[in-house]
Parts: sequence; structure tokens; C-alpha cells
Amino acid sequence: MTSEELRAAAHAAVDAGVAVLREGRGEPLARIGKAAKDFLTEVDLASEAAMKAALAQSTPDIGFYGEEGGGADLHRGRVWVADPLDGTINYATGSPLCGVMLGLLEDGVPVLGVIDLPFLGTRVDSGAVTDVDSFDEAIVGMGDAFHQGGGERLDAYLRMTMDVHKRAMRFRCVGAASVLWTWLATGAIQGMVLAHNNPYDVVAGHAIARASGATVTDYTGAPLTLSSSGAMAAAPSVHPELVSSARELATAAA
Repeated sequence: MTSEELRAAAHAAVDAGVAVLREGRGEPLARIGKAAKDFLTEVDLASEAAMKAALAQSTPDIGFYGEEGGGADLHRGRVWVADPLDGTINYATGSPLCGVMLGLLEDGVPVLGVIDLPFLGTRVDSGAVTDVDSFDEAIVGMGDAFHQGGGERLDAYLRMTMDVHKRAMRFRCVGAASVLWTWLATGAIQGMVLAHNNPYDVVAGHAIARASGATVTDYTGAPLTLSSSGAMAAAPSVHPELVSSARELATAAA
């Protein structure tokens, strides 16, 4: 398939997931326990099933990996990686800060991404990051760290959060990686840090951010891979300061 055919298939699958989110909006949602301080809903499951079915029809020879059901080996060949409802807690509590993400890996490398924020009216598959002259002019978003539990890694992440909050022009924490990736690609923020490197939260955004001119790495500043312990991305002038701020976190996450 050509790159344009793959992109069209991705958009169609995201359409299917978004339709499920819209249909479930405002309905009472049963919470299905997932982990400490986390849950999923029937909308997560239905959205993933709809995306998987759409891709099975349009790209039957490409593997599929979803947040809720897992799936194909991420390191071999072409694999779609889906987050069918990113920001579940936001969605379930009425916040518009949530989205659907779909990325494509080729032998473990992100090559294509589509992110839709249905209740903000935004979809991206490319963009252009906005650079600034210095870190104190940057707006930086950081993912929450609810899943980190306790220990030195969480403490280091929280200390980095405080450092970024003090030094950047503004700080954002919205509870949805899809929103941060979209804002970075569209110039609304200049940097972002996630507390993890879950493929369903990263693959689509990685491909979009890189194509939009962002520098995408792990906490040490090395190129981001599936095996990295955490993810960050920023406009070129902002990225070195983020790496400096993440020095302690990089050590704790190693």
C-alpha cells in the first residue's frame, strides 16, 4: 500500500473510534477496574473493537496492537498501535480533554500517526512546532504519574515537574497524552514529558511530532525507541533544557 493509502486507512479507523466516543458521551458508564487509580469503560473496549475491525478490512496484512487487548509483536513488520480512548478518566468525568490515537510502526519505528480530539474539534497527522528563544518563554506539558506508585522514580518525576513549573513560562498537566502531542504539533506548547513510554500513548504522537519538527527522545536525550523508559519531545531550542531538567529522572528510571 502507498503512504497515502495507509494514511487514509488510519483516518478511517480513527473515524470509527471517534464515533464510539461520541455515541457514549453523556451515557452512564460502568467503571471496569484496571490498576490502582485507573479504570476503563465499555467505551474503551468498543472503540478498540471498532478500530480493529476497520483496519482488518482495509489493511488485513498489517498487525494490530491495542491498549486494552494487546496484540501483534511491536518489533516486527508493520503494526498498527491504537489508544482507543486516551484520557479515560477525563472522558468518564465529562472533560473534553481526551482523544483517539492510532500510529503505525515499521520494524519498531513510528512512521505515521493520527490523533483526534473529538470534543475539542481537532485532528492532526502532521503539524509545525513553534520554537521560542529561551526556556522561560516556553509552555511545557507533563503527563501525570498516577501509575508510578511510590519510590525514587516518582519522587524524581515530581521534582522535575516542580523544576519545569518554576522555570517555564507556563506549565500544563491535562491527563491525556493525546492532548499534549496535539498541542505540541500545533504550536500550543513547546515541550512535553510523559512519565512512561507506553506504545499506545507514544507511537502516534512520536510520528506526528517528529514530522512536525520536534526533537523526540528519552529522558537522557537519546533517540526514543520502544524500549526507552520514558518519553519527551520539544521544539529544538527547548529540548536541551528539558534533558537537563530530567537528569535525576533519567538516573532513577534507568
